Amino acid sequence: MELTLELREESGLQWVLERLAPMSPFGRAAARSLRWYAPGQEAALETELDNVSLALALWNAAGTAPVETEPCCGEVTRPDLSALKDPAALLRGVTRCLPLFHDIRGSLDRDPENPFDLVELFEIKHFLVTLEQLTQSYAKLPPFQDLAFLPMDGPLNLLDPDGRRLPAFSVSETYHPGLAPLRAEKAALERSIRAAAGEEKAALLDQRHRLTVQEDLLELEVRRDLTRHLMDRKADFLANMESLGRLDLFLAKAKLAKRYGCVRPTLSGGAALSLQGLRHPQVAEELMQRGEDFTRLDLNLAAGCAVITGANMGGKTVSLRSTVLSLLLCQCGFFVFAESAALPLFHEVALILADTGPGSGGLSSFGREVHLLDRLLQRTRGKRFFLALDEFARGTNPQEGAALARALVRYLGTLDCVALMTTHYDGVSDVAGAHYQVAGLVREIQGDEGEDPRRRIARRMDYRLLSAPPGAPCPRDALRVCRLLDLEPALMALFQAGL
Repeated sequence: MELTLELREESGLQWVLERLAPMSPFGRAAARSLRWYAPGQEAALETELDNVSLALALWNAAGTAPVETEPCCGEVTRPDLSALKDPAALLRGVTRCLPLFHDIRGSLDRDPENPFDLVELFEIKHFLVTLEQLTQSYAKLPPFQDLAFLPMDGPLNLLDPDGRRLPAFSVSETYHPGLAPLRAEKAALERSIRAAAGEEKAALLDQRHRLTVQEDLLELEVRRDLTRHLMDRKADFLANMESLGRLDLFLAKAKLAKRYGCVRPTLSGGAALSLQGLRHPQVAEELMQRGEDFTRLDLNLAAGCAVITGANMGGKTVSLRSTVLSLLLCQCGFFVFAESAALPLFHEVALILADTGPGSGGLSSFGREVHLLDRLLQRTRGKRFFLALDEFARGTNPQEGAALARALVRYLGTLDCVALMTTHYDGVSDVAGAHYQVAGLVREIQGDEGEDPRRRIARRMDYRLLSAPPGAPCPRDALRVCRLLDLEPALMALFQAGL
């Protein structure tokens, strides 16, 4: 599945990824190309989550990465690290190395007959010295599953013939038998040049130039030979870079989970999903900055289409985004922003929000959402998918819109999918598999008439999703919202007269 920029931004995944902090260029590359675990790949996803759990246990044992929000309380299998004497030091041995790596993949993308220059050989040696230090520390940690580093002693010893393990590189005299006598002759000549003058000095300078050319030719021969030997191990270099990226990504995913109190999802069989204490971190942070709290949500969905109804400004769209974000994170091997999560795997997860997205190519908002829906249904024939729809068909007239929404809910119930739709149309929930309703404007508060209308609504709104019977009418809170928005009296009178 393609994680498009539109899907990442609308779901909040992009916000999460921007807070992911891999330390190496290889970890950042891994974060840009996240693996999608589709149905049938549950075992591979469990391995990924096991590795994130191990990384989280290491961060916890090391006492780093403070939690910024209250931790979730889902059941998590925690690796036993009691045998580690100093987990902080062991983890630090790895994490101090990761930021030191330079991305040398561009240097390796070459014809083996095109020799590395001295800067490239320095970068490669620096990579190998740092890799050796990291793997020595990694070997003392509990092993991550399916993650290993190939030994690179040969290439490192080739670039470090004196065994000092310093990142600096120069063409050593040990590389070619002609280098030592030539350099000795050149050094003696330098001493003579300093003591000479006139024509004698000019002759000596000319002789030094000839020796320098000979030295450059010998060094070029050495660099060609080194390049051929190093390029013979190109596949091993790339394999180790991939392992570095995966290790870095495990640590970054775990640090994110610790920072925000995320929980490991349980992979459920069938199509049913359960999210308890669900929250959307981006919205929660924005609310926190205004001194408000996010109301956590509980959702249990089965095959077919469930419907959410409720008051305007009641958080229905946030419920969709939160659910989609959880699924995307789970199927990319992340912990999720909930207290507990039991989730199936889908071939595709889609979110169609009203009046959003890039240029519609001349389509109305209704035309755009129908076009996106049709493309999704074509792509997912014979596959299991999840679909979240916000106010489907609200861009057409209400009578047709309600009929279309009802028809779509019925049709989705015949497919191998789980769907969640928000709507203001009556008569849609009675054909849905489940009906949730936002609790709504249930709080009566006095004395805040002069405050910001948005805050006044938020104080009175109960954002919880409550199970409602099929066919229960949609709430009629529009006038109350208008009153709280402190509209002009004449306009408010017109609205009241119209209803």
